[in-house]
Amino acid sequence: MIPRPPEGAASESHVSWGCHKSGLIHGGVSDRMCGVKRVAVLLALTMCLTGCSLSRHLERVSAGIEQEYASTRAWEQLPLRTISWQQAVAMMRRNNLELLRSRQAVARAQRDTMSVYTDMIPGLSYYGYFSRSLEEIGDSVSSNDLTSNVNVTFALPALTQVPFRVYAAQATAFAAMKAEEGKERELVSQLYRLVRLRELQERMRQWEKSAPEGEDTPSTEALAKAGEGENSHWEEVSRLLGNHEARWSILPESMPRVRWEEVRSRLDRLDPLVVCRFAMSLEQARLGQYGVALRYLPTINTNLYSPSLFSSSGGTYQGTFLSTKDTRLNLSMSYSLDTTLSNWDNYKQSQENYELARRKVSQELQEHRNKVAMLRRSVDEYENWKRYMQKRMRYLREAPAETGDEYLSRATLLRDMEKELISQEIQSVESEAAVVLEYGMPGSASPAAEGRRKRP
Repeated sequence: MIPRPPEGAASESHVSWGCHKSGLIHGGVSDRMCGVKRVAVLLALTMCLTGCSLSRHLERVSAGIEQEYASTRAWEQLPLRTISWQQAVAMMRRNNLELLRSRQAVARAQRDTMSVYTDMIPGLSYYGYFSRSLEEIGDSVSSNDLTSNVNVTFALPALTQVPFRVYAAQATAFAAMKAEEGKERELVSQLYRLVRLRELQERMRQWEKSAPEGEDTPSTEALAKAGEGENSHWEEVSRLLGNHEARWSILPESMPRVRWEEVRSRLDRLDPLVVCRFAMSLEQARLGQYGVALRYLPTINTNLYSPSLFSSSGGTYQGTFLSTKDTRLNLSMSYSLDTTLSNWDNYKQSQENYELARRKVSQELQEHRNKVAMLRRSVDEYENWKRYMQKRMRYLREAPAETGDEYLSRATLLRDMEKELISQEIQSVESEAAVVLEYGMPGSASPAAEGRRKRP
């Protein structure tokens, strides 16, 4: 027999009372269905809000991209700004994307080096657990429904691995710093090449403007190609400087020049940065060999166990349980015989890898020597030809002409020789850029290298 509600009770109270007293009447079923519906509505609302927020976020980002594109101007519309070589290099160091990525790699490697030590710092973690039936999910929440723990986590590495991890992390950080220096030198070489080519192209344009009457002038097609070359120049300079706010013109007279008589004596030895690159490739192979050899050492494991720092369980109990008495430090040592010879095979493989790396370095050194010899021969031939042409032009200017026709003939010959000098100098820019890439700019060093050199 179903119990009746108290006198004067409302019908809603009757349903709730019936639900709690008996799960067989329709009021209890209705409440459970309402709880399920409530959860379903909450889930549906959460999914809707998530989708709506993502849509609104993408709309804002898309609007920002469209606004930025609308404010972007073509190269012809950008102002022309002139800066010195020192200002250009400083701007490149601040803004160039490739350099910024290299610095990120250095910072990441340095953090990895620090993590060898910081990984041993105890950590704190919190764990919370909430449990409620669907029927009661709409009721108020109390501390009895929540279980929580605050734990201290100790991560102690194997003692035999710590020195290797420290050395490997330091080697990675050092390699990243040298890679940053190499990337900066590469970008400076590209910028040097662009400025020198721009200077010589301007000299060629001045030569064309000084053409006497009756001489052929550049065609429309040639002028169009020159315009395309202008846009490519501005785009490449802006990419290197990492700044697209203007058409940046770098003063050629403010840039240090590669003097062959100063560089020639340095070609007999390797630049320290190049030596470091070869050395690090060998060290990387040696570290692989060393890592395999460590497997033959006993493994010493450390383990620190402690109870929860703080615990609370559904209002039943709570408090701090960490104490020195219950905290235990466990040390264990294990050693496994290489009965399957898998470690030995890996060790022999690492030895072979090191030998291959050493032979590769020897081969690259020979190739490097050949490239430097070709560069020396090419520049020597150009310098000898340049001195002859300058001497010949000086003689033609100073020697008196006996007739008017001879004077005009000499003027035409001098003009052709001047053009040839400019053309050959344009081709020699590649050799100058190669010297900058190999040995750096004359009398300069990167800020990163200077900073590391000053460290004790």
